[in-house]
Amino acid sequence: MGVGILLAVVGAILTFAVRANTSVVSLPTVGIILMVAGGLLIWQGRKGNQRRRVITREERPHGATSPTNTVRQTIEERDIDRP
Repeated sequence: MGVGILLAVVGAILTFAVRANTSVVSLPTVGIILMVAGGLLIWQGRKGNQRRRVITREERPHGATSPTNTVRQTIEERDIDRP
C-alpha cells in the first residue's frame, strides 16, 4: 500500500504543482496516470487477498454404486493485515 500512496503523491505533484513544459510528454497527463495507478494499488491493498475453494464430495452407503447424497461446500479465505 505504501507504493500506491507514493504514486498518488508523485502524480498529484506532477499534475498540480509542476509548471514545466516539455515537448516530449505532458506532465499533467503522466500525473493523472500515476494518481490512478496509485489509487488502484491502495484499493487492492485494502481489499486484501481473497481465495475461494469449492469442495464437492459424494456420500455413498457401503456397497452402493451410485451416490445418495452430494455435498458442495464453498470456503472463502481472506488474508487480513491488522496493525
